[in-house]
Amino acid sequence: MVYKNYIINNTNNNTNNNMILITGINGEMGTALVKYLASMQNNKIIGIDIAPAKKNVESLLYKSYVCDITDKKLLNEIFSLNKIRTIYHLAAILSTKAESNPFLSHQVNVNGFLNLINEIKINKKPVKFFFPSSIAVYFLKDSTKAILESEFCLPNNIYGCNKLYCEKLGSYFSKYAQDMPDFDFRSIRFPGIISANTLPQGGTSDYAPEMIHNAIQHKNYVCFVNQKSCIPFMLMPDAINAIIQLMKAEKNNLHQSVYHIQAFNPTVNEIYKELKIFFPEFKLTYNINKKRQMLIDSWPSQLNQKAAENDWKWSAKYNFKTGIKFLIPKIKEFYS
Repeated sequence: MVYKNYIINNTNNNTNNNMILITGINGEMGTALVKYLASMQNNKIIGIDIAPAKKNVESLLYKSYVCDITDKKLLNEIFSLNKIRTIYHLAAILSTKAESNPFLSHQVNVNGFLNLINEIKINKKPVKFFFPSSIAVYFLKDSTKAILESEFCLPNNIYGCNKLYCEKLGSYFSKYAQDMPDFDFRSIRFPGIISANTLPQGGTSDYAPEMIHNAIQHKNYVCFVNQKSCIPFMLMPDAINAIIQLMKAEKNNLHQSVYHIQAFNPTVNEIYKELKIFFPEFKLTYNINKKRQMLIDSWPSQLNQKAAENDWKWSAKYNFKTGIKFLIPKIKEFYS
């Protein structure tokens, strides 16, 4: 069944030849991206999610659809009814849930991706396509090295396998498929992302945002990885800015299809110590989840970002300390 919502104050009946499709609009990144793009003039955003659009997103959309991205028939209808020229494909089964159901993960994360690519192929129109990947594509034993995008792409988890495969597929169709000459695929391998306005939704890196949200709510936290655990992170505003920056970059300036970025990389204990400055009563204990600990230990703690810095001038606005200071009032407002 299709659920449609048209913006009430939209009086422009002219056909828009550059509609934006965002899948996974109810997720952390989807919500933030919709809000950002809706704030820009003349953007007509079409949203897709497996559930009806949340109230804080619904009014910002030109149209919204309840749609499982594995539903080929419904996707075909959506593409037939709308002249889609830009796609942000955010819908996915995240890492922790993916590990508990790898077949479902493959069905959604890979087959859903291919369904979108197939619709682009059928329509034979120019499309710019953004795909969020993850540091889950990496596996390395010495996680202290600042790695390049081309190194250690040997994922030991189904989520990372799905993401890496989709990266390869997107790059193939963008560079080599003869019948898709105007397909422009761009991807960022994100670190853990911390948001002030949404709660974590099943990622292996959720310990950091969960810890911060709990401290600000004056609650203690039981962490599922040990105090030495260390992977890269960034704030959601930086993640959204990175997406927009990459998508605006001139194609001739991009020397690769996939980039990784980060803002800071504190250990669990360093996050705890910083939070104690603002919340002296906050207590952290541990109940280690072996599977999630194994994944965190196999991911890099540092990323060499030279490619993104050189090709599209990437830089993070928030470091660890300024990020915490930014988050505290925003998260307090979220819970007020």
